[in-house]
Amino acid sequence: MIRRSSKYFLLRGLVAFVLGLVFILGYAVTRSYQSNNVETEDVRYVSYEILTDNVMPVINEQEGETTSIMRPYTAEKVEIGKSFYDYNSDETNQEDSVIYYENTYIQNTGVDYTSKQEFDINAIADGTVLSVTKDDIVGTTVKIEHSNNMISVYQSIKDVEVKENDQVTIGQVIGKSGTNSIGSELGNHLHFELYQDDVLVNPETIFNNQGN
Repeated sequence: MIRRSSKYFLLRGLVAFVLGLVFILGYAVTRSYQSNNVETEDVRYVSYEILTDNVMPVINEQEGETTSIMRPYTAEKVEIGKSFYDYNSDETNQEDSVIYYENTYIQNTGVDYTSKQEFDINAIADGTVLSVTKDDIVGTTVKIEHSNNMISVYQSIKDVEVKENDQVTIGQVIGKSGTNSIGSELGNHLHFELYQDDVLVNPETIFNNQGN
């Protein structure tokens, strides 16, 4: 019978420890590699505003007072096609507030109002037209500055009836609903965004608080 010395068992224990350490390090490296691969896929989550020159943070509710406003339409058969992306909402609502465009998931930073029939677009409050621009992706955009540091943005519209520096009044028709590339699946619609103190807010929260 062969007797083993204490050095033999110590050596075997040391070898087992080294092998275990190598296994753990290998597993950690593999997990890190997989994580990096997920982050570099072509499919990404980005803000809608990354497609324009106006990148701003998003919040869910506006704190403080707001000027008296109305909804950007008066037609009856207008529905919400895509809601505002709420970071605090549940996963189902967030999925319903994401737009898929050219292999990219885009968090909706406004509300898309849809209707089978063309409808008038109304200024939500008194204000001054900051700009009227055209873009191949989002269509024609009208931006209006209101009191209390509020800016309303109307996209995917046509037959625009205002120009830069025009003074508008609440309810004034500024154009009609239309179509654009990024929201092509919505058909005829208005993409509407609202800024308060240079921060995007959920328009529906503001309208509901105003009783509209």
